[in-house]
Amino acid sequence: MRIMFLGTSAATSCPLVFCNCTVCKNGRTKKGKDIRKRSSLLINEDLLIDLGPDVPTSSSMYNIDLTKVKYILQTHGHSDHFDAGHLITRLQEYAPENVENISLLASKGTIKSLNRRLKAEEPDANLFDEDWQRRLSMDIRYMDNGDCIKLGRYFITAVESLHDISENSLIYVVNSNEKSILYGTDLLRLSDRAWDTLKRFELDVVILDHTYGEGFNAGGHLDSGQVIDIITKMKIEKIIHENSMIYATHISHEGNDIHEVMDKLVNKNGYHIAYDGLELNL
Repeated sequence: MRIMFLGTSAATSCPLVFCNCTVCKNGRTKKGKDIRKRSSLLINEDLLIDLGPDVPTSSSMYNIDLTKVKYILQTHGHSDHFDAGHLITRLQEYAPENVENISLLASKGTIKSLNRRLKAEEPDANLFDEDWQRRLSMDIRYMDNGDCIKLGRYFITAVESLHDISENSLIYVVNSNEKSILYGTDLLRLSDRAWDTLKRFELDVVILDHTYGEGFNAGGHLDSGQVIDIITKMKIEKIIHENSMIYATHISHEGNDIHEVMDKLVNKNGYHIAYDGLELNL
């Protein structure tokens, strides 16, 4: 499997538009790994996690053909993870040609959220209506914690995240060719139910929310200390093995440092900081 980080920032992206902190100023001057677009992930050429606002920009930068995407896993409906304007262009009214069918996986609560955002673009839109799904060349599959669905060469397992309970936000384990990846962005914490689901797996790649540096947690997301706690428990529960690769994503400037400094620091704790355009091959 090939994994490509299309974006690795928190909701505000980095640098923030009006911020003059060290991290943001460094991003403007040195650019490189300190320029972060809103978080999303591509697995191989056909599985996208989160149809966020920066996905088209990333695809142009990294020579990705988004018309090859067959499956979208949506973690939740917040605006940094879902851009309804991208989805609505699948309608024939926007004159797209040769649009292939895609499968969209999410919780029912998340689909309700996506539907509200879609209605801001097209007032009569209804993702729960089969005719609208047909117009969008899309089928929708609902998932909840512990559910597993086979999609082509992939087995997708949903894990609850508690990030937004009203949407029943999810994270996902993707299995293919005897390799397992956890994409765990936008985590508040892992519930007992989530841990029970994760104990089914021995994960080869773990990608975790790392919005805040330790001591800067403003809620709703993980900080660096909590990431270490999760990694430690995964080792104890044998969810990860000695060769598992662990990366942090969804990076904010709050309590975190510039990429080079932060990556050196966290390496001591057994993981790495992802950056936009990072590619992993399993």
